[in-house]
Parts: sequence; structure tokens; C-alpha cells
Amino acid sequence: MSKLKPKLPADAYTVGLIYIKPLEMNAIAVMLDEEHQPVDLHFNDKSEYTLGRIGDHNVILVGPPRGAEGKVATADFVGRIHMTFNNVRVGLLVGIGGGIPRLPEHDVRLGDVVVGAPESGPAVVQYDLGKQGLNGVEVTRTLNKPPDQLLGVVNAVEDRYLRLGDDEESFFTEHLRRFETEYHHPEGSDCGSHDAVNLIVRSDREPGEEIKIHYSTILSGDLVMKSPDVQDRLGAKHNNALCFEMEAAGLMDVLPCLVIRGIADYSDSHKSDGWQRYAAAVAAAYA
Repeated sequence: MSKLKPKLPADAYTVGLIYIKPLEMNAIAVMLDEEHQPVDLHFNDKSEYTLGRIGDHNVILVGPPRGAEGKVATADFVGRIHMTFNNVRVGLLVGIGGGIPRLPEHDVRLGDVVVGAPESGPAVVQYDLGKQGLNGVEVTRTLNKPPDQLLGVVNAVEDRYLRLGDDEESFFTEHLRRFETEYHHPEGSDCGSHDAVNLIVRSDREPGEEIKIHYSTILSGDLVMKSPDVQDRLGAKHNNALCFEMEAAGLMDVLPCLVIRGIADYSDSHKSDGWQRYAAAVAAAYA
């Protein structure tokens, strides 16, 4: 007989784990130490939740209706959380994003993790909202920083990661063991079939250093980033940003949140799905 799942009251849940794509949800769900039975929802709350526990925290997993993406859809479903779960005070937006490599100082690679918690500057910048100027949109809005409670946890995680020294990869190893084969590190380069003239050749990382964690500003907007010209222009304006994504701008002012992105592409025309599952897995492992 299978073990009966616990059923807790709605006010027992304090952390929201927010995803956009089904593959992100699957990656987060694997990290649950325990899954719980559903609760009765507020009659106006149409979202679907997965409930459970990670460590000492009771958490909810929630995402948008199928096919809905972008900041408006994100603000909509996240705004409904407190209809049912009054005690959810912080959120983690966990999933995939596009990297902005800044060599040699910030060698962001596929499968790395970028966390929206820079040492200075805003956590998230909405790059598609502002005044239209001669050089494109001049950003006039930056978004709320993560709450101090989450920043304290980030500092503790960073300290632990740095203490591992040459064994940094073991930071993720235990968690990544939970994932099936389809979440494993893809072999080789996903850009090998593209024009080699435009590729940047970088040496392999040392064994045990395949995954790096970067703390930086994250650029958020509804534009699917495929143009290197647009990427370069925005990157030049926000020189401490290492990641593009599409949903944080709709979330940060609705629920205090930390944005965690596994790098699945380089925000250019070479986009493919080959790294998405692995990137979702490393983001979930960090969370």
C-alpha cells in the first residue's frame, strides 16, 4: 500500500515556487522531499497547484495556464496565490533563461545558473518599458529587489559554494541525481552546425567546474531574444546583466521574489531545445 500523502491547511504554506513551462514544473517537482494532498481553493482561484515540502518549508508549485507566457500572464496567476494561500510571503521564479557571456570576467555558459541578486544594482530590469529615445528604449523602471530573507539565504548558499573550492560541482551532484536521463548534461556544443566565423571558442572547464553560479542583474521583457544586435545594445546599457528572460517583470511587484535561471541558450538565433531540460534541472537544484 502506498504511503498516504499528508494534507495540510492552506495557511501552512509559506513559499511559492513559480514556473512557466511544464519542463520547469517537472524539474521543481522532482526536488520535493514530500508531496501533499490538494487543499480547497478560493472560488476565484482558478490556478492549479502542486503542494509539498522541501526541507523545513511547505511550498506551493504554480504556473500559468497552458500556452500563456510573458509578464502579463505571470502577474495574473501569481496575483491569485493569496486568494487561497495567505501565508505565502516569498517566491522563487525557477526555470530557464538566455545567457549574456561577458568574457573574460563572466564566462556564462550553457547549463550555468544566473541568480538575480547582484552585489550592486537592481535585481531585475524591465528592458521593454521606458521612454523611446534615439538609441531605442531608455529604461525607466527597475524592479523590487528580493526580500532580505531570501538574500540572506543567497549569501549562505554562495558561502557554501565557495568553500567547496575545487569540488564546486558537488554542490549540485546530490540534487541532480534525482533526475532521469533526459535531464543530463547534453554532449558537445549545440552550435556546432552554425557558421563558425561567428562563434566564440572557449576552452573546456576543469573537471568538477562544469556548472558555475553567477549573481547579476536579470533583464526581463516580452521580446523573445534572438537578435545579437538587440542583445548587444541592451547588454551595453546594462553591463552587469548576465541573463535575459520573459516573466520576472510581471512578478516582482506582485510577490517578493528571487529569480533563478538555468542557461539554456545565448539569447541569439542559435536557440534550440537541447539544453532546456538540463538548464531547468540545475535551476531547480539551486532552488
